Formats: sequence, structure tokens, C-alpha cells
Amino acid sequence: MGSLLSSPPSSRATFTVASVEELLAKVPPLTLPPATQELAGARVLIIGGSIGGAAAAACLRAAGFRNVLVAERSDGPQPGAGIGVDEVTVAVLKGLGVPLAAADKAPAGGVVLQRMRWEEERLVSGHTVLRQPLPYFATRYVQLQQGLQQILPRDSISFGRKALRVERRGHGTGDLNGTGDAALRVHFSSGDPIDCDLCICADGPRSAFREQLQLEDPRKELRFAGYTAWRGIVKEDDLPEQTRNSLHSTYPLYGNCLYFTMRECGGGHAVLYDLGDGLLNWLIYETRPEPVAEAGRTTSAASDADVRRLHSEARDVWGEALGAVIEATPEPFWNDVYDIAEPLSSLAATEGPFAGCAALLGDAAHPVTPHMAKGSNMAVHDAFVLAAAASKASTISELLAVYSEARAEETRRCVLLSRHLGWLRNGQLQLNAAEGTAATQAGPPQDEATFLQLLAKASLPTRTLPAGGDFEAVWRHIDAQLPEEQRGYFLQRPPAEGPAAIVSPVAALRGSLEVACVNHVSRETSDVARLARFYEEVLGFERLPRPDFGFGGVWLRLPGAGNQALHIIEADPELRRREVPETAALRPLRDSWLLGGLPERHIRRSHHIALTVPDIEAARSTLQAHGLRFAEARVPGKPIVQLFLYDPDGNGVEIGNFDAQ
Repeated sequence: MGSLLSSPPSSRATFTVASVEELLAKVPPLTLPPATQELAGARVLIIGGSIGGAAAAACLRAAGFRNVLVAERSDGPQPGAGIGVDEVTVAVLKGLGVPLAAADKAPAGGVVLQRMRWEEERLVSGHTVLRQPLPYFATRYVQLQQGLQQILPRDSISFGRKALRVERRGHGTGDLNGTGDAALRVHFSSGDPIDCDLCICADGPRSAFREQLQLEDPRKELRFAGYTAWRGIVKEDDLPEQTRNSLHSTYPLYGNCLYFTMRECGGGHAVLYDLGDGLLNWLIYETRPEPVAEAGRTTSAASDADVRRLHSEARDVWGEALGAVIEATPEPFWNDVYDIAEPLSSLAATEGPFAGCAALLGDAAHPVTPHMAKGSNMAVHDAFVLAAAASKASTISELLAVYSEARAEETRRCVLLSRHLGWLRNGQLQLNAAEGTAATQAGPPQDEATFLQLLAKASLPTRTLPAGGDFEAVWRHIDAQLPEEQRGYFLQRPPAEGPAAIVSPVAALRGSLEVACVNHVSRETSDVARLARFYEEVLGFERLPRPDFGFGGVWLRLPGAGNQALHIIEADPELRRREVPETAALRPLRDSWLLGGLPERHIRRSHHIALTVPDIEAARSTLQAHGLRFAEARVPGKPIVQLFLYDPDGNGVEIGNFDAQ
């Protein structure tokens, strides 16, 4: 569960830095089993045609339902902003046949995906708290919505139809084959009512039907999170050149990473990622006593005074790079943050007049804060599980019971964990001495251990992909792509057996590992032979047998050093292009001076390895014979001499007679 800041092994490199096409090719398509004959003819009405409603219609049709209608109150697709789509959602979309591609290869009407394969928690100062693989892509809300709508028959979705209420028409005498009396009738602000055997309400976080279906009480109403987000999208090409350079220098994994930046003093955090199609997406969370938007709305245009304040504070609060991006973004807007005060224990009506024939789906069922990028994904997961349940049921009531049982606990966990992550990143959580810290921690966590301890306080499984047999193919895909020890807290696989509530592996941080010794140190390089020659010819390392890992490398050790080894690893070319500046070009073996870098004397206060020699004078002469530059220092009060030099790739090496008395 480490921070994974070292060079990634080949499996993780594939998972995190492969091209969109390669990544998409590896994700298994999730296909739906056919609905039972008893259910395939049921008349289904879906209220709401955005991502959740359109996904439900597409999944039910893929399972064999013949009579599925969608009623959407808006006149067409809504613009929305940037969203993350997880590996399960991508697998569902592949199975449904929604066109998916990278920006430069997207078909007309397709969904453009951008890699978002790392997740990094950092401070405004640039200090990385932790980094881990993330099973996500980025896209635009409107593209995903349209992609789902476009695979539906044209006559199956109607726009501009606002549903007002649903009524029960008795027990329903239909045979679920589109004939006879239906169980429900839904009335609209315009047009004729629609009769149906099953009503799925996917009408968003402010659902008018949560209460009508008697699934809401005062504890289950929307809860304002206590903060509002500034949101902005800007074309990277529209940024000044200096701002673009600063962006890529400050955020070296930009284009392949979801960045969370926490203020050192707490009180808010920022989100930054590449949306694809040349677009940059950012959010800034500001603590506020009440929402900005008018009652009944979530988003609001910003006043000129608000924008001036945002711009005046941007660089001081969020640093030069992000601050400059914010200043260059046209028309930033407010987005109030809400979730459901108390997650629902059932997503289907189990009592009252609508029991056994109506259910909620997506944000209507589980409004969630955005801190896990789960809202749209949970809606797609709901839709898939609902349709898959039709293969196990012969009545609508059985179908909804299977659906609710499979999703209620999972969605509750996501709502509460996302809420907890928001508090954590805003610096609203604390640890005290009794919980393993020397003093009360204020503000955001400064290191990985504290972050994970604060995360563990939620006492919730931290995985970001849903559990359950419906998604097992995706978990097998994760198993094949990413060994468990290389995953972070988002990708812990649920156990095959045991209770649904999994104890977070973070709990292990309360003790410490029993480490026997340092096994090896790794050096990443683009020229394995050259770097190996330096350590063999200059420093006297001997070569060890090395398995074929599918990428270049050499294993070395010092004679008599036992199992302690130096592993030279061929750098992943794609990752190196993103993480190593072009100015850090390879240098000749006999000239280890860092071009534009620091003198060798600075190695003593930077990253390096230290090697003990029996004769420091002989070591000095050997380095001089090889024409290598080095700096020299002495340990105060001891007869120990230190020699500092760079290897051909600019890695620091210290040589000393450390055994001298």
C-alpha cells in the first residue's frame, strides 16, 4: 500500500502509462445475461434521461427488455463539466457498444477518453503525500450522456417531458408482456400519462420521487456539505506559454494523473486533471456557511466581484502554476456540494402503494460528494446490476429485491467514504496522541502514514470499484494487470468470503513491519549497459543472474555483500518522456558533471547511496584515473573522509572510509 513514488515495474507501467487504445483493449467488456422470459416483455418507464437513466435503458434493452421508454424533462443533453469514468464503467460501455476512443481517434458521436491513471495527494508547496494507481479515465459529461442516448432507438426517449407524479393503478393485471392493465401511471406537465409495470426514477440528486416512493424521511434529505466548488475548464492552447510550461513543470504527471492539492492550513483543496481534447479541468473547494446557488439549484454563475476575488487570491493560495491557470480560465462558475444526509437502506420501494414496482437509480438514490469521482459511475453500475438481476427473477418485485440488495450497501459505503475524503482533504479531520500521533494534528496530513490513518477513521472499505459477481471479470482484469502489493487504498480487492464490511488494510499502520534488511537499491536508466559499466568498472560491483522480466536491466552486488544488491532497470520510455525533462540528457561516462545542475558537494544533502571502502586514498586515486569529478568532505571529530560524485545518469554516490576509528 506504499506511495508508489519509485519507478513502476512493468505491470504497473502498463496499467498506468499505456496509451488509451492499449488500456481500452485490455478492459474486458461486461455483457448482460438475458432477462427471464417472464420479465422481457415488462413495460418499463425511466424518469430521467441523463447518464443514469440512459444507461438503465441501454442495459435493460441489452438484457432483452422490449418495452423501455425514457422521459427526460430537459430539451436535450446538458453541457456538464469533466468527470472521471472508472474501469467498471468502461467495461459496461464496451459491452453496450458505446464508441470509446482517444481524442485523436474518436469516431463521430463517440466518447473521448483521456488517461487518468495515477491519483496524487499533495500539498500546495508541491510536497507529495502519496501517489497510487487509479483505475480511471477522464471524459466530458455531455459526451458520455450522448454516447448512451445514441445507442437507444430514437422513439425510446422523449425530451421536454417533466414527470410530476406517479400513481398506483391497483395490483396490475398485466402479464408483463405488454398487455393488460399496468401497475403504475406516471403523469407529466404536458402530454398524455404513461402506464408501466416498472418505474425507475433516475431524476437526479433533487429527485422529486424519493419522497413519493416513500423512500425518504427527514434524515434522508439533501445535506449541504459546508463548502462550494469553483469549477473551470480551459483550453491548454489558450494558456500563455509561460503558464503551460509552469503547469507541466509543477505537475509532471499532468495528462495522466488526478491531482488533489491540499492547503497546508486546511480550509479547502483543489483538483486538477487533463480532460482530453486539449481541455484542462480544475476545481477549488471553498468552505462556506451556506450554498451559493438559489434554492433548488446546484450551479450558479459567478459575479464579477467573485471572479475578481478568485483571481486576486489564486496565486497566493494555490501557487504560481495553478493560480495562473485559474486566472486564464474564462467564466468559472460555482457548484455547491451536496450529498444525502443518511444513505438509503433500500433503493426500491418495499412498503406502501409502490412496493415491488418502483425504484430509484443513480443520483436520485444516492447523492454523493465528488471526492471519489463516483456519481456518474455509480449510476452506470446501478443500471448494469438492475439489468443483470433480470436473469435471476421472474417478477418485478423479485427483480427490484435483487437490485436493491446488491447496491444499497455498496452505494452507502461510497457516499460515506466520499464525505470522509472531503473532510480529510479539507483538513477537517484530526488525530490525537491516543490514535498514534505525538500531538493533535491540525490541517491536512503531511505524510502518507497520517493520510492513511485519517482515512482509516471512516471504518469503511476504501476500494473504488464495486464488489459483487456482476463485476468479477473486471477484478480478474485488475489482478492480471496490477499485483496487489502495487495497489493503493482504492484498489484493494474484496475478500471472497466474509462480511460485506471489510476492515481497511490501513489498520496495519498502527504497528510496524518486521524488516530483516535492505534487499536492493534500484537505479532507472535509459542506457543499461553504460550505467552498469560505471558500477562494474569504477566501483567494482559484480554481476548477478537476473530473470527475464520483459524489459532490460542488470543486477549487481559488491563482493561479500550477501543478498544486498543494486538493480539497474531500463526506464519505461513513455513514463520517462513525461517525468524527465529533455535537458536531463544522458551524459558521457567520463563527464559526470550535471549540466545546469549542482556541484558534487551538494550530494551530501540530497539523494545518494553511500559505499564503504577500506582505503580512501586508493579510492581517490581510482576516481582520478577514470577522470571523474568529485567533491570531498570530512566527518567532524572523526577520521572519516567522504568523496561525492555523480554516476552517468546524475545519481549521487558517496564513498567513504566509514569503518575508520
